[in-house]
Amino acid sequence: MSVKPKILFLNPPGKKIYIRDYYCSKVSKAYYLPQPVDLLVQTSYFDEALFELKVLDAIAEQKKLNETLEEVISFSPSLIIAQFGSVSYEEDSSFFSRIKAALPETNILCSGDLLLEDPQMFLDKHEWLEGAIIDFFKPAALQFLNNTGQPIDGLVYRQQLSAGEKQKYRKQTRLNVPRHDLFKNEHYRMPFMSGAPMATVLTNYACPYPCTFCIMSHLEFKSRTVDDTIEELKRLKKLGIKFIYFSDQTFYTVPKITDPILDYMIEADLGIDWMCFSRVDVTTEARLDKMKKAGCKVIMYGVEWAEDSYLQQYKKQYTTQQVRDTFKLARSKGIKLVGTFLMGVPGQTRESIINTVDFAKEIKADYASFNIAVPRVQTSFRDEALDQGLITEDDRTMDQSGSFIAMGTGELTAQEVMKLKKLAYRKFYFRPSYLLKKVLDLGNWQELKNHLNEGWYVVKLLFAR
Repeated sequence: MSVKPKILFLNPPGKKIYIRDYYCSKVSKAYYLPQPVDLLVQTSYFDEALFELKVLDAIAEQKKLNETLEEVISFSPSLIIAQFGSVSYEEDSSFFSRIKAALPETNILCSGDLLLEDPQMFLDKHEWLEGAIIDFFKPAALQFLNNTGQPIDGLVYRQQLSAGEKQKYRKQTRLNVPRHDLFKNEHYRMPFMSGAPMATVLTNYACPYPCTFCIMSHLEFKSRTVDDTIEELKRLKKLGIKFIYFSDQTFYTVPKITDPILDYMIEADLGIDWMCFSRVDVTTEARLDKMKKAGCKVIMYGVEWAEDSYLQQYKKQYTTQQVRDTFKLARSKGIKLVGTFLMGVPGQTRESIINTVDFAKEIKADYASFNIAVPRVQTSFRDEALDQGLITEDDRTMDQSGSFIAMGTGELTAQEVMKLKKLAYRKFYFRPSYLLKKVLDLGNWQELKNHLNEGWYVVKLLFAR
């Protein structure tokens, strides 16, 4: 009887709560820890009849470094598919080196933001790294096991050191149902979820919009088929999932895919609440009505700035007036709204940041997430920061959540940006009218717990040095 190859899907441990997935790494905010979507998608390609599969999410399971290392060694996989983040670069490198020393025959493939710019450089630098997954939506890791030595689309690996030729754009991509059952869903959470346990679902990959500060427009956009997504929703229902985070960069990008999925959720009376990230120029009134009927509780919108000049400069392709109109419309439907805002772009002043905080209050966002601009690889925003001398080519460690700040604006130092971020949270969250409304809006125990966790995060942020 042949022994099945062992495949380990690994989110490594860390000194902080790191989120390394979807080519964007950061330190988690208090109540934010979705399933690592890179690993989730990759599990869909491996047949349990042919492989012994294991998911080890050391961050979600709160496992220490040595504990995780012992578990990996005990499992002794043939292949590790892992996450590797710029926010935790030194820690991750050291950990994978220890795994390779203990398991020299185990191949390690990694997916992460660092690897997109120059994967060959990291292969040359790190002997433990066998390959860089540069498109986790493709079955590159499975093809790697076939060991043909041929270029593999979506993977740069040591034997050939060049990416496979890109396939032509496909409007729809088949994806088997990810193996949610391998994950310990009770560990995952979002600050806005109305029930637990929760799961993460993708209906599309990457983003067709050209925002210059974001890596997603540089990836190959594709959508899943309707049938594959509906089958995943059916299985999540059987698993007892109560809340879904649609991790699409822009939900409703392809209406002919999204509409029938929402129609199914309505007709089947799926009974699972959910949230998503979208754009103010995408969610029309008819779409908002359908989303609400299908169980949508929260929509996150990338508002970013209070000035149309910045929205134009960084190619958001909508205006502050569209933001106002969509927030008003969505709020009238009873959907809670999250605005994400970006501070610290080159040339930004204190006045601009204060205006943005005031704008968050004006549009009556239920929640505001104030993020720090980071010069991510393969973005023209990084080129801009380099041209202005705000960073150097060697600056790769960064955190959008702002636990540390990679650069100033030219008008403001990094320290001043940090102080303004803290001021933003004080001005937005510590308004008596806002606090009273949040108490009155509480719907259940889960929401109360979420609010307490978020409140604790804000307090820690304000007193952190």
